[in-house]
Amino acid sequence: MDDSQTDGADHSLLHLYASIGKLITSSLDFRHIVEGVMKEIQTFFNPTHWSLMRVDANSDELFFVVAEGIDLKRIENIRLKTGEGIAGYVAQTGEPVFVPDARSDDRFSRKVDEQTGFETRSVMAVPLRFRERVYGVIELINRYDGGGYTHQDFIVIQTIADFAAIAFANAMLYEETRDLAHRDPLTGVFNRRRLEDLRAEWTGRRSEDRGCALAVIDLDNFKAINDGAGHQAGDRALCYIAHYLQLLIRGTDRIFRIGGDEFLVLIQNSSPDKLPEILGRLEASLNRLQERCGEHDPAFAFSYGLSTGRLDDLDSVMHQADLDMYSRKKNGGVHPRLQESADS
Repeated sequence: MDDSQTDGADHSLLHLYASIGKLITSSLDFRHIVEGVMKEIQTFFNPTHWSLMRVDANSDELFFVVAEGIDLKRIENIRLKTGEGIAGYVAQTGEPVFVPDARSDDRFSRKVDEQTGFETRSVMAVPLRFRERVYGVIELINRYDGGGYTHQDFIVIQTIADFAAIAFANAMLYEETRDLAHRDPLTGVFNRRRLEDLRAEWTGRRSEDRGCALAVIDLDNFKAINDGAGHQAGDRALCYIAHYLQLLIRGTDRIFRIGGDEFLVLIQNSSPDKLPEILGRLEASLNRLQERCGEHDPAFAFSYGLSTGRLDDLDSVMHQADLDMYSRKKNGGVHPRLQESADS
């Protein structure tokens, strides 16, 4: 490389660092920071595929926030446990990884390749780590020119990740602080105010093509629990329900306490053909929860209703779930269609 090429490379690198530095000090919006950082990475490294995965603290899993080069809808349901795959290894250890030949690395997970038909060759994966906490993982896959990444590239992406991690930590702290106003103080799940804000945000947005599966949950005879065993027993029942429900959700899914003894589970998915399967899993989980509530001290029960639909028509989806719950109550907790199948 002659002096002019060296000067050009140095100038590009300085421009990259300056752009990243300006970006991470100008916003507390997580999505804005993610999009800006990844755009700069795309321009500098020119990968065929790159992504940012975020650590879900509830499930200890990684899920995709941004992915370029592959349709995000095809991989949005892929989850990697910390320790699974190269990205999972990076999230677990907090150490960056440079793999010139992914297929020969025992840590490599073929989940994404099998789902998309993509062929991963070289990988650079770096943690977004700040003060011993890993917030996510950036992965760069293959170069457009067919060549592999260099150790110099590896050093550069680590430097970017170190800067970006500070911005992500600040953005998430801001989110968490703002989140307190949207949380139910007893159970820790979202409150009705947050549900109304999201409903207003999504309603009528025809560009919002995401579907959803929804469950409404109503504790039966909750007043009798409070009157008979005391309000502390009622609070324990509510917290028990909320804790179990939070174990069911991942990524952008949400739990809301929408009334004194009412909860709502909202699971987002952009693939309508997968919603029946998601609804079936949700129903099975709620049936298991009903059994556990019967063994609780004091024992209690709840009714629930299910529905699917579109996020931009959330009112209708919630209404259908309410109707389903009333139908189940009339049939002893069994959906009419299921009762008909059992009787035939």
